[in-house]
Amino acid sequence: MTTPVVIAVELSMITKRTIQTLLLFTGLVTACTSYAQEYNYIHYDVKDGLAGSTIYDLCQDKDGFIWFATEAGISRFDGTHFKNFTTSDGLPETEILKLFADSKGRIWMAPFKNTVCYYYNGKIHNQENDPVLKKINLSAVIGFFRESSDQDVGFYAYNSFTVVSANNTITQYKSNESSGALLRPNPHGKGFQLNIDDSCYVVANGKMIPVPCANVGSMNIDPKLNKVKAGLKITAEDYDPGYNHVLFTNTWYGSYMVDTVTFDHYEEPFLKGKQISHALVDSEKNIWFATLGEGVYKLASREFKTHFFCENKSQEIFSLAKINGKIYAGTAFGKIYLLHGKVIDTINANKEFNTSLYYGSTNRVTCLQQLKDGSLLMGSDGLLVKKTSKGTVFNTRIYAIKSIEELANGMVLVGTAKRALLLHPNDLSIQDTIFPSRTTCVCFYNNNYYIGTVNGLYVANLNNQVRYLGDSVPSLRQRISYFCKSPDGLLYIATYGAGIICMKNDQVVNQITTQEGISSNICRTLFINNDFLWAGTDKGLNKINISQTPYPVTTYSTSDGLPTNIINAVYVDSNIIYAGSPAGVTWFNETKTGHYSKCNLRILDISVGNKSQPLKDNYRLGYQENSLKISYAGISFKSGGNIWYRYRLKGLTDTWDSTLQNVLEYPSLPPGNYEFELIAINKKGIVSDPVKIAFIVDAPFWQTLPFQILFIAVVILITWLLVAWRFSILRRKEQEKTSVQQKLNELEQMALRAQMNPHFIFNCLNSIQNFIITNDLESTNQYLTEFAQLIRQTLDNSEKSTISITNEIKYLKRYLEMEMMRFGHSFKYTVGVDAALDPDMEHIPTMILQPYIENSIRHGIRYKESGVGTIDIKFQKISEGFLCIIQDNGIGRKKASEYKSKMHVEYQSKGMSLTAERINILNRQLSEPITIEINDLTDAHNQATGTRITLRFPYTITFKPVKNDTNHYNRRRTQ
Repeated sequence: MTTPVVIAVELSMITKRTIQTLLLFTGLVTACTSYAQEYNYIHYDVKDGLAGSTIYDLCQDKDGFIWFATEAGISRFDGTHFKNFTTSDGLPETEILKLFADSKGRIWMAPFKNTVCYYYNGKIHNQENDPVLKKINLSAVIGFFRESSDQDVGFYAYNSFTVVSANNTITQYKSNESSGALLRPNPHGKGFQLNIDDSCYVVANGKMIPVPCANVGSMNIDPKLNKVKAGLKITAEDYDPGYNHVLFTNTWYGSYMVDTVTFDHYEEPFLKGKQISHALVDSEKNIWFATLGEGVYKLASREFKTHFFCENKSQEIFSLAKINGKIYAGTAFGKIYLLHGKVIDTINANKEFNTSLYYGSTNRVTCLQQLKDGSLLMGSDGLLVKKTSKGTVFNTRIYAIKSIEELANGMVLVGTAKRALLLHPNDLSIQDTIFPSRTTCVCFYNNNYYIGTVNGLYVANLNNQVRYLGDSVPSLRQRISYFCKSPDGLLYIATYGAGIICMKNDQVVNQITTQEGISSNICRTLFINNDFLWAGTDKGLNKINISQTPYPVTTYSTSDGLPTNIINAVYVDSNIIYAGSPAGVTWFNETKTGHYSKCNLRILDISVGNKSQPLKDNYRLGYQENSLKISYAGISFKSGGNIWYRYRLKGLTDTWDSTLQNVLEYPSLPPGNYEFELIAINKKGIVSDPVKIAFIVDAPFWQTLPFQILFIAVVILITWLLVAWRFSILRRKEQEKTSVQQKLNELEQMALRAQMNPHFIFNCLNSIQNFIITNDLESTNQYLTEFAQLIRQTLDNSEKSTISITNEIKYLKRYLEMEMMRFGHSFKYTVGVDAALDPDMEHIPTMILQPYIENSIRHGIRYKESGVGTIDIKFQKISEGFLCIIQDNGIGRKKASEYKSKMHVEYQSKGMSLTAERINILNRQLSEPITIEINDLTDAHNQATGTRITLRFPYTITFKPVKNDTNHYNRRRTQ
């Protein structure tokens, strides 16, 4: 609370101005005649893109475009952009006087010369480029166009009548010069009715037949209307297309609309003082007025009316309130207007502002509040006034007032440019300072003071403890412009940038932004009416249905009839909506605004490779022309250009994108099939019919499947040839290396055999020597014979790589017989072949077994001390090949090694080691190796009982092939 000293000072200041307060409402309420009630028009001129300011005619085509004939060419308007056409586009003359849109989509034009042309599918057809129009010969400028029920187009030019039939045949009829003519579709059938002065004709099927005017009728103009028209300076009249009822009479000082029920009187005038050439009601019930010299005006709705305060320095309204059945509107310079019916009263307190702290300001009346006791509280830039039936109280020592709220206890919460205050309602004295800084709006909610500032929202409790909600809620850091409490206990907060924030019990429960459908996030004012929240923004007035989620939003803007989109204040009284704006006070009955909005979508141009193409449903693009540009327009004159588009290019993406632009570009489309889809959505949420266009982008020849297959095949072939060539070089080197190695192996084999043969011969000669010493001539002779045959057989076999088992057995038997003779038949032997084995077909390396048998005899059986020695040789079949098992009952390898160590070195046998080395060399040449396994045989007492040698041979002894040595390879296999 403020101290007693501060209160005393404030009271002192109030006392000093007591006399001044007595003058506050002297002559307060006076009748004001300095206002005007007018419709809100949208004006388009050259600065907006219109070709010229002088508009001779206008029409709407079947696609929805509005066309304007001007002194500087033709303009086509889609609600957002103007497209202009001149002689460079094909017009025979820049100045165009008449326009007509037929049912086929052609826009017929009458230039200011004796010729005719029309626009169709992006091209202007004239008498130089169109063979049909070339047949037309005109001697005067065309006065008007009409279309018959059978789609013939007729136009009258002073003394001639021309018909262009639906199948493009031309028929021209001559007539007498006339002072007046009437042309309309024949009301009783095909063709036209043509009235020239007092004569009537029916033109149909190539004939012009005179008929009594009583049969077809003449101008449907009521005599009452004619009487009024006599006093008007008429420029032109607009008729309905079927019966020639006058709809508008256009004059040099306004346009007059005929009552369309009785057609016997004018309903009301429009654009008083302006030269109107023609008027048009479009498909959305907008009324367009073409002027001579001031462009074109659009009247979106006759339901929106605005009070313009002529004599005031400012039209702007800052506050609205309803008090005692009257709408109070606060404006600048200390004025408050009272609206009741067609009467407007004025409260003028501008003189009293001279006493305020804000002397010299515009003295805006920003707040109007009726207190519970019936008194009126008015706040402005530096002056707070309370008017009661007993008198007036005011406070001039207060800064610019931004917001006022009466509390339940009768105190008044006031937000000012310097601080937030609590005032006593009786004398408006300051009781407490709630917030010490500049405020923009205030309210008391949830037992707390809510303080709006330019920096966001603060909350102060009853103990003046302040906290900043912007710390926890970023959107509450925006400027706070207005508070509005709903009956269900919610607090709606208008912000400058974050839309509308809804709070309950200090918690944000919702936020309404442009994403939810409101027209702008900059909200200036709010008003609750039943289940609807009205929000005034800088882009129109929004009606939000807060009883539904998501919130349905209806937007009113200049395209609907508001004079401006900036809404400072709003008040809703049943179905009547009052909006305060810089243009004055606007009101309308929302139930009568109508729902005529439409949204048409049209493709304007398609460019491929920067070249415009004729419009069609599908296109085929070459790979060098894969840049695509699509121009389009959503036509909705109720939307005022507020149209957004959703599109996708299937084949490139299936996701829908949104844009506000009227052009889409795809600079480089990859080859493939595409379908372009586009829809337009106007501000009322109405969705247009979709547009679908197919595109095929051809692939370059190097990306086609046949070329790719051929290319891959060529690459594979070249790669294969390179790899084959490389492998041939590697194989050749490897084969050369292998060939050399194999030759080295053969030489090693030959060397080993050469080493083995002398060894064997040495042993045999020892035996012969032994026979000679013992004088056993018969044995010597027999042994020499066997020895000679064995040597011969050895020499024969030594030249071969392999030998059959049969021949090997013969060789081994002769060798064994000689060894038995040499050792005095001290051992015996057996040779067995598995019945499943064909000894003639299976081969083994030459002289591979003899060294092992020799070893068994010389080192195993030779030193056997008792019993007869035995050597068993078996050839046995196995799954992988066959085995050769050599088993003796000699003394074993351990005992034999003891005897070997005692012998002289020249008698030690080399056959086993040479054979093992030979097998190792052979295995380097063979596809499947030969394996050797030597086992010592023992009895139950672990005493040696002999030795078993097992050799495993593959079925076929196959040498690894060597290229360029095929004969050698084959020869070695078959030997």
